[in-house]
Amino acid sequence: MILRRTLLLVLLLPSLAAAQTSPEDQARGLLEDGRTYRKEGKLKQALDNFQTIVSGFPNTSFVDDALLEIGRYYLEVDHDAAKARDAFEQVTKRFPQSDGAPGAYYYLGRLTMERAAAATDIDDALAQFARVQRLYPRSEWVPRALYATGLAHRKSGRLAEAAEAARRVALEHPSSDAAPAAQFELAQDLALAGDFRPAMEEFQQVRNRYPESEWSPLALDRITALYRLYAFALDPSYSVGAGDTLKDVRGILMMPSRTLWVASDKVKSAIPFAPDGKMGPGLAGEDLQSMSLAPNGDLLVTAARAVRLGPRNLQTFAIPGSKPGETEPLEKLEAAAVMPSGSVLVSDEKKKKVFRFDGKLQYQAPFPDAKERQISRIVLDGEGGIVMLDRGEKTVRVLDEAGRVLRTIAAHGPGYDLRKPVDVAVDGFRNTYVADEESGVLVFSPQGQLLATLGGADVRKARAVTVDPSGGVLVYDDKLQRILRFK
Repeated sequence: MILRRTLLLVLLLPSLAAAQTSPEDQARGLLEDGRTYRKEGKLKQALDNFQTIVSGFPNTSFVDDALLEIGRYYLEVDHDAAKARDAFEQVTKRFPQSDGAPGAYYYLGRLTMERAAAATDIDDALAQFARVQRLYPRSEWVPRALYATGLAHRKSGRLAEAAEAARRVALEHPSSDAAPAAQFELAQDLALAGDFRPAMEEFQQVRNRYPESEWSPLALDRITALYRLYAFALDPSYSVGAGDTLKDVRGILMMPSRTLWVASDKVKSAIPFAPDGKMGPGLAGEDLQSMSLAPNGDLLVTAARAVRLGPRNLQTFAIPGSKPGETEPLEKLEAAAVMPSGSVLVSDEKKKKVFRFDGKLQYQAPFPDAKERQISRIVLDGEGGIVMLDRGEKTVRVLDEAGRVLRTIAAHGPGYDLRKPVDVAVDGFRNTYVADEESGVLVFSPQGQLLATLGGADVRKARAVTVDPSGGVLVYDDKLQRILRFK
């Protein structure tokens, strides 16, 4: 009898185990494994797990979490805003009471804010962040939404409101994962408002309170950059590049990673130099003109006939011709930039205009209007402003995506004259650096006031300029054929 019962129990064990592994448990396991895959960098496996939950376990309580993760994948890995938005909207519409809903509202707000082209877009983003705080006050997403609220206010130029939102995160949610970023944001808002000393103190608080966070070294860079604004000195020990790579240089660009790119028409390439000075593989190009940085971190290299958008995409541009259905290629490009919305601006020397193309690189219209301009440089200022150097008028203008002028550096002003401006760069505080062949490098505040002039006896013919993350200024001297560093 005992043997018979034992055999019966052994036979029943598999079915009992299967009964315990309910759809809910299976979905939970898939979600946990998917998140583990994501942390390990196995992103495709993670996506497969999340999609299996949605399609195979549609009646479980984990579908909202899976959709949220799917949206994150499309946003952060595929950079497909449309698919990401669709996933997030499914969460808010199908599962408004779930723990995934506040996260979906947060990401919908970020999507709208980061691609905002008008004030109404910022208002929409703020509304999404407000929903998180109002409808889900106990959610872990509240401090993130409050932090993002500050970013949206900053993008609209409302620095006082931005600082207040960041301060609330630091005070009300000091242990949240958004707190280090918010503390950094508070300091940045103060710096942008011109309150440099309080800004330096708040940046130091990032280092004191969150020394292990990713924001701590960035805060040190900002402290150094603020200090250097009034104390630039030539670094005689600095040396990078040699030989033909430093001949006929058309542009230099320092990346956030501290990799320096040098566009040399002599070697027909843009060449990267690592922080230790080691040269990496270049990107080939004929008749190089300029470089800029896209919002997603990609390098843009402009040549006369095409623009390299990232390492692989070589793109030509054309505008409507004089006859219906005809197109006319642009073959004298000087500069290009990608906007936060994804649209692309390119300037053409022959046409003397800047042309706008949408995110799919379809022609839209002249930017900001059809007036002729000799725009030789286009860069972004880190706050969404479009900085354009007009070589003909010897001016620098900053515009928003709608084409409205936000600020201007005129050809002449108190203490300076722009004689032959050839390049422009912007630091993390919206200070503008103008390389002038006759005057060196002139540093202007966001309000257009001259802060400093670098050069004198040190710079004989400035041809290109860029700024490193800690505020060091790198200048290519065309006569010396070397890159100088002021720190």
